[in-house]
Amino acid sequence: MNLHLILPEVLVLVGGLLAVTVSLVAPPARRAGLVPWVAGLALAAALAAVLVLRPDGVSLAGSHLSDGFSRFVRAMACAGGLLLVVISSSYTRRLDRGHGEFYGLLLFALLGVMLVSSVTDLMGLFVSLELVTITSYVLAAFKRTDPRSAEAGLKYLVVGAVSSAFLLFGCALVFGATGSVTFATISTHVAGKGFGPLLALGAGLVFCGLFFKAAAVPFQVWAPDVYQGAPSPVTAFLSSLSKSAGFVLLLRIVSILVVPAAGTPGGDAWIAFFGVVASLTLLYGNLGAMPQRDVKRLLAYSSIGHAGYMLLGVTVVIAAKTTALRVDGAAAVLVYLVAYYLTTLTAFAVVVALSAQGRGHDSAGVYAGLHRRSPLLAFAMLLALLSLAGVPPMAGLIGKFLVFFSLVGAAEARPGLYALGVVGSLGVVLSLYYYLLLIRDMYAKEPAADGPQGPIVLPLGTKVAVFVGIFALIGLGVYWGGAFDAARAAASALFAARG
Repeated sequence: MNLHLILPEVLVLVGGLLAVTVSLVAPPARRAGLVPWVAGLALAAALAAVLVLRPDGVSLAGSHLSDGFSRFVRAMACAGGLLLVVISSSYTRRLDRGHGEFYGLLLFALLGVMLVSSVTDLMGLFVSLELVTITSYVLAAFKRTDPRSAEAGLKYLVVGAVSSAFLLFGCALVFGATGSVTFATISTHVAGKGFGPLLALGAGLVFCGLFFKAAAVPFQVWAPDVYQGAPSPVTAFLSSLSKSAGFVLLLRIVSILVVPAAGTPGGDAWIAFFGVVASLTLLYGNLGAMPQRDVKRLLAYSSIGHAGYMLLGVTVVIAAKTTALRVDGAAAVLVYLVAYYLTTLTAFAVVVALSAQGRGHDSAGVYAGLHRRSPLLAFAMLLALLSLAGVPPMAGLIGKFLVFFSLVGAAEARPGLYALGVVGSLGVVLSLYYYLLLIRDMYAKEPAADGPQGPIVLPLGTKVAVFVGIFALIGLGVYWGGAFDAARAAASALFAARG
């Protein structure tokens, strides 16, 4: 069984259960302070276990794979979840109930993110992804007294149910075409026989289900409304760690279903498919963000645009002629994920801090003159927006640079990929417009006369999250070699495990 290989997941599961238990037995006055500590300690222990327990192998009768790729994703999920718990602590202190349920659901969702990187068959894929999705439904509607939160949860549920149907039906068709649900057998079948109509349809439906998690066109319509209506810490989770689950599975499934068919007519068709989806996602996200004056809605459209950049990396994995180029494309996606979730969590640390100021806190007008009310929050949001735009020396630049670098490398053998580079460059230019508008509001405008006035007093948890985000954005942007080496080793393990 090799149960020591799933110790990180067990620690997160126990942490979620303890969070609920502590909330039930602790005195009401102490619940808001105790429960985040329980969740944080569980994630810290899980992160330590991921970093210490490094041997490769399978567990749970072969349904769980521990390799360099899964360890990278599990470490990313634990570290990001720990920062998310710190950010959420100031929000949950304002709740009169539900502290244990909030952190329990959050840890169960993070458990799903960890599991998706380790699955070895289609059934494990579906169950682990549904663990992320179903808990996200509840978290999106967690603020029960707010009609916007209830609406966000309902919209997420309806669209998510449809995407789950696509995914499950696609898995059934892949099983029907290959006779197996295990990744190794499916990969061998594709390498030997290529794509038939039934397998191509099944693979397309599986990818459609994963596009929903990634908020990629045409399954992106839920993101703006859900991001706007959900509680701010939940939006931070949906836009960072939840999104990573979709891209982790995209990389895994592409390496299983598409890469073995490279060079065949059926395999080459996937290049055009992913290229079109990436281009449309890029343009939709950036064009949709330009008129937005609600910050959470702006970040939602921005999240769609960033999904387009990561899909460019996935397209490189499919189009590359050599294993080295595929590894570079997958590594670029992983580095982009790390940079993006650090940037997003830093931005939402500011959003959560401003949410304590009253209704309308998501409006861009509330950010007017923010540097006068809180220089620290304004500086953190400035760095986050510059990182999202890809301005040096922020972490976001490294992700974009690596994606474009791998795209150019693959385009030497497939010149048509240069068109995707042009679309990506256009997306960078468009994004500068709406990011700079918000920066202008924070530094060039005076606080609104009818808005919150006076300095903003920050709780300790918010200060810690903001400082960690600032140092991480600059540190990863300047010293990115270590992160890239780790991502490249993880990508190498992904393709080594393909057979």
